[in-house]
Amino acid sequence: MISVIVSSFNGLRWLPRLLESLRSQRAVETEIIVVDRESTDGSGPYLAAQPDVRVVSEPPQTGLVAGYQRGTESARGELFFFCNEDMWFDPDCLARLAAAIDLDARVGAADGWHWTYDGSEWVHGATRFYPTRWSRNCPYPGRAADFAVPLPAGSDTPFPCAGAFLIHRDVHAALGGWDPSFFLDHEDVDLFLRAWQRGWRCVSVPDARIHHAISAANAHILASTGQSVMRRRYVGQRANIPIIAMKYFRWTGVLLALAQWPAAILSNLVSGRFDRVWDDLAVPGDILRRAPAALAFRKANAPYNLRFPGERFFTEPRFARVP
Repeated sequence: MISVIVSSFNGLRWLPRLLESLRSQRAVETEIIVVDRESTDGSGPYLAAQPDVRVVSEPPQTGLVAGYQRGTESARGELFFFCNEDMWFDPDCLARLAAAIDLDARVGAADGWHWTYDGSEWVHGATRFYPTRWSRNCPYPGRAADFAVPLPAGSDTPFPCAGAFLIHRDVHAALGGWDPSFFLDHEDVDLFLRAWQRGWRCVSVPDARIHHAISAANAHILASTGQSVMRRRYVGQRANIPIIAMKYFRWTGVLLALAQWPAAILSNLVSGRFDRVWDDLAVPGDILRRAPAALAFRKANAPYNLRFPGERFFTEPRFARVP
């Protein structure tokens, strides 16, 4: 059975089509768990009227993957399919993802291809890293990521899109599950750095078609803070980079990742994005709040970090984009 775990925040606009597409999946048995993150748009009453949906709650300020992790607590399937609420899926999507899982071959996760919500544009395929002078959006600044590489079915991909992918529950457990300190962005990199260190693979499944209203939640307001999802996401994303480095990298790599914070401020000042500079000033506080847990993880994960330093994940030859 596949446990579909949806992390939803004010997603009433999208939920009917999402649920319709999940109920229409062929050749698989599913259970649907929606983690409603205290929505205020009527999602609660709508979901309560769906007899085949199990609803659990999680505060919205904790973020996407805290919702995912909360959903796993009541999941019964041997496979977990994590997804956002602003999606819908072709009827064979889950069956094709499930068919790609092969524990004997160390394939523990499968990543479908993403299209825009109306299906007019392909936006995500396999992921490949490529050299760059300095990337502000990658924990290892010497590499950037191309998320839309058209590789054949079964090709290794370093990490799936956290917006929607399938993973075997035993692999998810072996990795320790999601790190709920990640509000949004890089949570998939964090999880699959652990997978890479432990020899687990994720493969690309081109014919598992996913439709996504990308960034639809950015304008929502977090009632507890009055902050938009977009602003909270930006601060968290900037903090995620050094947090990943603290968890997996050599100390020189940690220093490089920390250097991305002043580099971002300088870039925003030069570009006249002064609202972003204000957000940048909140980043050190987020790093300091999360650093003790990151360093505790670093200590526990030391045998893996010693054998497989996190920087090598981004320079792994099988994840390199071929010119």
